[in-house]
Amino acid sequence: MIPELSPKGKMEKAIGLASIANDAKKLTEAGASPLEEQTFINAARRELARQRPDGKKMGEASQAAQAFKQSRGQESTRFGFKDQAGLGQPGSAY
Repeated sequence: MIPELSPKGKMEKAIGLASIANDAKKLTEAGASPLEEQTFINAARRELARQRPDGKKMGEASQAAQAFKQSRGQESTRFGFKDQAGLGQPGSAY
């Protein structure tokens, strides 16, 4: 389990986000397309999250995903997919 970010880790992450914003602004000024800007921002934020993971946010996301699956009658198990509502496999047409 990933521990919650320390105050120092939170500050480093905030500095990283500010740096991403500054770099995105430079891209805009250099004439990059909106797609290029958004691609850069998404990749940079993903890399920042990889380098400075936040255990609290990951736990909240996991709980939200679990609640959604339960609301649909689907349960994820260690061995794969368990269908409680008879909906079929995820992504299947029937």
